Amino acid sequence: MKINFTKKEYRLLLDMVEIAEWVLSAHKSKPSDEVEKYSELYQKILSRAKEMGFENLIVYDKNLEEYLATAEYEESEHMRYIEEFEDDVFWDAVPHRLAVRDLVKQVGEKKYAEMEFEERALKLVELESIYYKELEEHGIDNLRFENLSKSDKPGLH
Repeated sequence: MKINFTKKEYRLLLDMVEIAEWVLSAHKSKPSDEVEKYSELYQKILSRAKEMGFENLIVYDKNLEEYLATAEYEESEHMRYIEEFEDDVFWDAVPHRLAVRDLVKQVGEKKYAEMEFEERALKLVELESIYYKELEEHGIDNLRFENLSKSDKPGLH
């Protein structure tokens, strides 16, 4: 199979695979075997950048033996979508994880695990709403880590 792309379409494809690669591997210390097939396709698509006139965005690193985004590309429009995604994940994950923590603390791990889905979901939504409201009003200003020793707290040495 062969697919022909215009320069504009290739750039959109480049952005899409860069976003996908970010989601799959940006927060990993080393790539997992499970995502290797995606990384191989990602590299294959990046390998055509010069041919498509985007050598300013993608370069080949001989030492690493892979294609990499340039600083210019890392500052382009697609990063806005990555940043929005990460912000959304953060602001949704914090209230949910705090609610799970609190519900487990209230009822115990065994009862939490045995709870019917609907009951658990209702209780979690109730707890999450408290945290959503707090975060909406104050951001992270009121988050505290009580068990940090004074020497572990930033700026307090």
